[in-house]
Amino acid sequence: MNSDFSFIKHKDVEVLVYLPWWRKGIVHGTTTSLLSFDRSRVESSARLLQHAFQFSRLILPLQVHGAELADLRSAERLDRCLAQNGIVARAGECDGLLAPCVSEARHSSLAFGVLSADCVPVIVRSRDSWGLIHAGWRGLANGVIEKAIRAMNGVTEGVVFPCAGGERYEVGSEVIKAIGGTAVYTAAGDASGRFYLDTAGTAIKQLRISMPGIHAVSSGICSISDERFHSHRRAGQTAGRSITFVCV
Repeated sequence: MNSDFSFIKHKDVEVLVYLPWWRKGIVHGTTTSLLSFDRSRVESSARLLQHAFQFSRLILPLQVHGAELADLRSAERLDRCLAQNGIVARAGECDGLLAPCVSEARHSSLAFGVLSADCVPVIVRSRDSWGLIHAGWRGLANGVIEKAIRAMNGVTEGVVFPCAGGERYEVGSEVIKAIGGTAVYTAAGDASGRFYLDTAGTAIKQLRISMPGIHAVSSGICSISDERFHSHRRAGQTAGRSITFVCV
């Protein structure tokens, strides 16, 4: 694990945080397998997270493994999203949220998040907004990271949280081909013609290509190997979901 990351427990909720942000008072993190945001438990888990970090509403995308983004920096679109009932508001079918750095007074504190169980959760930061990205291999192939950065104003930092690692995430050649030149991988070492895709390394490479000079870091944690995180590869259809979130 990268030494710039650490586990903290706050009011019975355990999260992995990026220490330089946490020390600046930025409330964010990725939940561990002690809490699950799979479909049947989203509302109850959101209430536990709310109790721990004192936000008013949690905004999530309806993830579809694509490259669409919901731009919630628009007050009108944010208001439409928050008109929904319940603690959790859905921003529509997309795999990324663009959020303002500061919540307007009428909304109090808001939390924005993406769900994952091996896919790559990324938080990018600019001087006036946040981007939260969910990137499976299809998202990496479809350019969701680049699209988010292009839509933001001067991204300076990108942080990659736990995801499928380059020693465990076995894929076929069609996946490597779909991602193209930004894919970071090694051959499986047998005659199968398969590869191990480093999803975090690929995301970091895409961040640096999309925004030269960006400070991009990865947690260095493989969600398949580390049972402190949910993993679809490890648990199959019974896998839970972690949330990677930021409060504004």
